Amino acid sequence: MSLDGVSPKGVPPVLTLAASNAKPAEAAPRRALKDELRLARTQRPAEPGEQVETVTQTGRRYPRYVPAANISQLLLDIVLTSVAQASVLFLIYDRLGLEGVLQAATVVSFSVLIILIFLYATGCYRRDAILSTSTAMSRLPVALGFAAALVFAALHYGFPLLYPAARVYLSISRDVTIILIGTSIALGALLLSRLIIHSMLAQNLFRRRVLVIGTGKRARYIQELNESHTHGALQEIHFASESILKDAPVKTAGQTFAVRNLLPASAVDELSMRLDIDEVVLALDDRRGVHLDGLVQCKAHGYPVTDFNSFIERLTGRIDLAWLEISWLLHSTGFQMRMIDVVVKRTLDIALSALALFVSLPVLLIAMVAIRMDTPGPVFYRQERVTLNGRVFWLFKLRTMRTDAESDGPKWADEKDPRITRVGAFLRRTRLDEIPQLLNILWGDMSIVGPRPERPHFVEELSHELRLYKLRHSVRAGLTGWAQINYRYGASLEDSQRKLEYDLFYIKNFSLLRDAAIILQTLRVLLWPEGVR
Repeated sequence: MSLDGVSPKGVPPVLTLAASNAKPAEAAPRRALKDELRLARTQRPAEPGEQVETVTQTGRRYPRYVPAANISQLLLDIVLTSVAQASVLFLIYDRLGLEGVLQAATVVSFSVLIILIFLYATGCYRRDAILSTSTAMSRLPVALGFAAALVFAALHYGFPLLYPAARVYLSISRDVTIILIGTSIALGALLLSRLIIHSMLAQNLFRRRVLVIGTGKRARYIQELNESHTHGALQEIHFASESILKDAPVKTAGQTFAVRNLLPASAVDELSMRLDIDEVVLALDDRRGVHLDGLVQCKAHGYPVTDFNSFIERLTGRIDLAWLEISWLLHSTGFQMRMIDVVVKRTLDIALSALALFVSLPVLLIAMVAIRMDTPGPVFYRQERVTLNGRVFWLFKLRTMRTDAESDGPKWADEKDPRITRVGAFLRRTRLDEIPQLLNILWGDMSIVGPRPERPHFVEELSHELRLYKLRHSVRAGLTGWAQINYRYGASLEDSQRKLEYDLFYIKNFSLLRDAAIILQTLRVLLWPEGVR
């Protein structure tokens, strides 16, 4: 059935499919497949209490394994980079002054680990970098540059403490030579890794096949998401009519009978096997008269059956408020932050913010001098914001606007806002104006990771406009967050709703590992800012 619900004449509506990314030339094979998949069904009205027999399944096959493209890229990077660096350094370690194979292995292991961290931090394993060669090429040198700088610092200042007898690490020229050799080898290995992954992408080895049951608004929304984003390159979506799960009305001698459809017990399972489906998504606008027996059998055979909201959440990384069902939010897993998580998160906040404040102190002093020389007025700026449990606190920032910027009342910053000073524009673009918020983290007003704190005026306004907005305040406000690394600066009601959707996803799916990932990916946002105002 097509998405507008019109079934071609003579084709059973239960098995008429439409692929969201099928080309016109594929129509004939698809029609042949539809005809092949026709199953027998009774046209006799079921008697009250009669047990209806199901269609016997002709075979049983479990779903295939489809590797994730980003995980495959990561594993291939680890293997190729490690093997390439080890192969070279193990041959020339004595010429470089390294004492033994074990010491060379330590250098290789540390170098590969740092390279992988910066590859992740610069977004080299995000979907856009996996699919776009130009994006990957622009990020690889940056990641390797940061990694080389950190490895140099570790070799020259840290390794002499680990190996006091080895004088090689005290030589800057030797350290630079080791780093240049290792970085060059790593670059070649990473380029080869991406060529292999792109070749596998061209063969559709990472492409998952999804069967969406439904042809209404929800199914159309899935199709739009698949076509308007890069998701379509990694998944192929087919649609089946919701009638596959419903009773079939039959007219006989002027009367209408509700005939129990014989297909639900096996049709979905049959489709999943014949089309080599990897997942079934239930996207029904109306569940009245729906029988889920066939989906249970399909799930028992190993095919994942996913609810519409869960599928959208996983696909987009946010909780879409336009389609949100509160019952789904209540019954799905998530919103679990244990006491140990709170304690560990707070401990890390204190340790990391203190370290960051110490490291950034010289930059902070230079920025303070630049602000004072640029425009008259105070160096720091404080503003009321809302954090955990709706508590209002004073947030500190470096001043980036004129002192009379809000003489007419609070408002969002516009693009190329005339109130922003010359130095302030640079501070905002590099996020250096937010360094004083490390003090707010030390005092317990904020966390390193969490929803960005909003002003009380806007909180009151947005709480009336957006459902579940105050749920953001169930955790501490953050210096960075899931919304910040996935969405641009928000300066409208629509932007606020989208960022709320990302914040709700973060709160629902909280984990300390996700916090660490967000902290690392903040580097990508700092290097390639989008929509900074």
